Amino acid sequence: MNTQHPAYEHSFAIETAQFRADLLTSETGIKHKVITVSDGVFAAVIDNAPPLPTVPTISLADMMAHEYVANWLIDGLIEKSDLGLIFGASGSGKSFVVLDMAYCIAAGIPYHGRKTKKTGVLYACGEGHSGLQKRIKSNHIDKGCAELPNIHITTVPAAFIDENSAIAIQNTIKAIGNIGVVFIDTFHRNLGNGDENSAKDIAKFLQNIDLYLRSSGVAVVVVHHSGNDSNGRSRGSSSIRAAMDVEYEVKKDADTETITITNTKMKNFEQPKPFSFKFKPVAESVVLEPTDYVKTPAKKALSNNALIALRCLDKVIEQYGISPPKIICDLFPDSPQNIPAKVVTIEQWRVLAYQSITVDSEPEKKQNALRLAFYRVRKDLEATQKIGCFGDYIWRIENKIDFDC
Repeated sequence: MNTQHPAYEHSFAIETAQFRADLLTSETGIKHKVITVSDGVFAAVIDNAPPLPTVPTISLADMMAHEYVANWLIDGLIEKSDLGLIFGASGSGKSFVVLDMAYCIAAGIPYHGRKTKKTGVLYACGEGHSGLQKRIKSNHIDKGCAELPNIHITTVPAAFIDENSAIAIQNTIKAIGNIGVVFIDTFHRNLGNGDENSAKDIAKFLQNIDLYLRSSGVAVVVVHHSGNDSNGRSRGSSSIRAAMDVEYEVKKDADTETITITNTKMKNFEQPKPFSFKFKPVAESVVLEPTDYVKTPAKKALSNNALIALRCLDKVIEQYGISPPKIICDLFPDSPQNIPAKVVTIEQWRVLAYQSITVDSEPEKKQNALRLAFYRVRKDLEATQKIGCFGDYIWRIENKIDFDC
């Protein structure tokens, strides 16, 4: 009797033993045999049964005896096998930040004073391939490396929600060899047909990342967009952030053009302090040059007139909005997901806004006061990234707000 595999034993009455053993063999495709146990009772057991499946474990004694040593890809920022997120608004410079990190890791050179561990990089590029070539070239010239670093860029977006696509990336990593980190830029363009607001779709995305990439010790860094309300979190389901080991927010100050990277989650280590860069022109593109960190001032609350004008814009778009013309679509060659759904003319917005916003002036001066008030409102809404403007057209960047004119 195969006593090592009791889970495969089945006890039957004497008259049914042979019949049930043959039935199990037919159903499972694995040979069963009948043996006599005791007191005339029969049992059908698997002949030469395979070992029962188990999961790997470690005893507490072994765990306590093992001294953990951090295995940083970038000292204090990203560790081997990490799942990380770098997010920011469109135009914040997040792709420049990620490419700078990727280059330094692949070249094995310090990342602005922080040590790196040299390893190959796979860059899952979902958009902006033409611009990426110029950026890499500028980085290479600026860093002054004698050899090109081991960076490989996908020429088509991946679809990590799809298991076959994740397996294809895994096979690509094996074929290249010595890949220690995968940068996914951007999450939206490399998700596939999933919905970034669906916790179920995000779970499938993360499952494939864990099973086919991180299981072999590869770190994964995802590049994503900020949420619509710019409240210091990434866009989409909250389960995205919950799954991360590390998370960084990239912000660009509109006045100083300073790009600041702030750690918003560090699961197992002390949080690094914020650090900043400015763009430096090199060759056909720009690179990041360290600069003194300047704390971003707190956001100024929108005025009542700004809120009224914003609600008026929502109404005008709802009533008169048209699909954006080619001149607007061409503004987003590297981020088509940011193309507005509808646009209106500034004049269409102005008409309703003039009827709704309030000014304190004498009747004969009201028109001039409205003109000045509308100008200030428009500038405030542009500065806070509530609206987008180009030429005669205007559109909303954020979701609608509930506010009656």
